[in-house]
Amino acid sequence: MFWLNGRFGIEVVTAWEHRAVGWAWRRGLCVGVGVWSLVIAAAGWNGGAACWGQDQNHAAPPNPPASAPSPLEIVQALETATIDAIQRAEASVVAVARYRNTENPDVTTAIRGQRPRVEPRPRRPGLLVLDDEMAGEPTGPRDFGSGVIIGPNGAILTAYHVVHGAARLEVRARGGLLFEAEIVGADPRSDLAVIAPRNPAVAAEAQLTPLPLGNAEQLRKGSFLLALGNTFDAAREDGRVSAALGILSNVDRKLMTPPDDFAQPQLRHLPTLLQLDSKLNLGMSGGAVVNLKGELVAITTAAGNPASFDPQAGYAIPLDGLGLRAVEALREGREVEYGFLGIRLDQETRTNRIEGVTDGTPAALGGLLTNDLILEVGGRAVSNADQLVLAINRMPVGEEVPLKIERNGDRLLKTVVLSKLRIQADWPVIVTTKPPSWRGARFDFTSAVFAPNDLNVLSEMSRGTVSVSEVEPGSPAFQAGLRAGQVIIAIDGQPVATPKQALQRLNERNGPVTLDTHRGQVTIPAP
Repeated sequence: MFWLNGRFGIEVVTAWEHRAVGWAWRRGLCVGVGVWSLVIAAAGWNGGAACWGQDQNHAAPPNPPASAPSPLEIVQALETATIDAIQRAEASVVAVARYRNTENPDVTTAIRGQRPRVEPRPRRPGLLVLDDEMAGEPTGPRDFGSGVIIGPNGAILTAYHVVHGAARLEVRARGGLLFEAEIVGADPRSDLAVIAPRNPAVAAEAQLTPLPLGNAEQLRKGSFLLALGNTFDAAREDGRVSAALGILSNVDRKLMTPPDDFAQPQLRHLPTLLQLDSKLNLGMSGGAVVNLKGELVAITTAAGNPASFDPQAGYAIPLDGLGLRAVEALREGREVEYGFLGIRLDQETRTNRIEGVTDGTPAALGGLLTNDLILEVGGRAVSNADQLVLAINRMPVGEEVPLKIERNGDRLLKTVVLSKLRIQADWPVIVTTKPPSWRGARFDFTSAVFAPNDLNVLSEMSRGTVSVSEVEPGSPAFQAGLRAGQVIIAIDGQPVATPKQALQRLNERNGPVTLDTHRGQVTIPAP
């Protein structure tokens, strides 16, 4: 049976498999639409069936329709579903303008908390006079991209490369409303960022509509997808974004790393990206990829491969488990955390076999050995180095993760507590909500405090898995001599394994506390 399900899908089932309409034919091919199917009002057709070759021993369905829907009516139904999905989503997609500082074009200053808060007035097309708070701000060069409203407070998800280097950000919403925005959080590894109106009242006054989040893991090749964004800055004046319809061409795509780029590979260099069947034009970066239910499932990126590697192909950053976790952290202004195992892999063969394990790393503490072959991470199968790194990155830090390995032909199950990967990129991690402190000190995993390519990081991890990440000047911790980079071995003689555990134990103590560090003991008095 060809079944038009109202969500732009056509399923083929035999007549006896379909029970929604109450028919029980054992043979035959039917064309039908059930009670919940899409209604084609223009044709005055509400559902029914026309069948050929049915078993003559079975009664015909009651009140059969005069005729089956024509091919044109089916196409019109699909067209209606597309139009409806665009209308549901387009009000949540905005145009983003980036103004760089002419003296320091690569320095990002449009960050929450780094500029005095003002009370900007929403502006609409035709208002030529800049608001008072714009006086003295840099006025060029101007770049453009897209964004998607994802929160009731006006939080806007976009691509990091759209807002990097911004001295000022302006957002043009549907209806022409123009307001200034600031960065809440940005993550160079995923190339995602969240911005929000500088004036919190703008979100309520403008009635900014958030787009519901879907899950890209439910997508399959051939899924119908809509891409909406600020193509060629077409939405600059009125906020009316452009739309394109296509299918999901492929999954788990990756961009080629430039030959002269020796930096840490980012997620786009691992098999993470969705590939659409159309190229994305200039200005589409940060735009929405939605399914026909009107759910946001990916963020478009027009930052394609280097020359000779399909430049500016239709790629998108999926909102899968890892992507949704990143979005949740960024909208709260927190750092996106990625799992770190602490093993060495063969960079030439790029297999999932361990080339080396060092004492103190999660791998060593979990009982992994050189030449072990990692087969699964948290139940997710891996068969090469890229899949292994990505699977580790997906896992939450500081929590137990099961690993299935092969050692000398035997299958074994190991459990590790992952540390946190330190992000190394050309652009900084932007965080506006810092983790809680204790007497002026903040703590993190040693693997996140020291650079992964630092020759001392593994030796430092062998001394302790928790280190001091920041000490506020003038605080009790600072005055006692505690400094960033010190590895915490024990608290009042008790070893600690994670920053969460360290903070919990410190908060339980009211008096002086002695920290054993790799540079000696530090006693911090009560404030």
